[in-house]
Amino acid sequence: MALFNFFGDQEHRVFHYTPRYYDEKAEERKRMFGQVDGTADKEKAEGTYRPGDYIRGSFRDGNRSRSHVNRAQQIIGIVGLLLVFAILFYILKFYMLIK
Repeated sequence: MALFNFFGDQEHRVFHYTPRYYDEKAEERKRMFGQVDGTADKEKAEGTYRPGDYIRGSFRDGNRSRSHVNRAQQIIGIVGLLLVFAILFYILKFYMLIK
């Protein structure tokens, strides 16, 4: 049974990997013509590609982008609370003047 959570659900940490040097057209040419000349099989046999070569520091970048979102949410929350208190103040002030 789920209870009401004031802060919302926790986001799952996601690893966003973007290659540094990626040319989509060159990869498509390599895929199409690599089967013809045998270079695709040669790369697989030699093992020249190592996954994760360019991912150092990616977790830090993801954390930084999340902190910007949190700061914006904090500012919106503070401004919202100030508006609520200002409206309550004016309502109370208005009713005090009537009596």
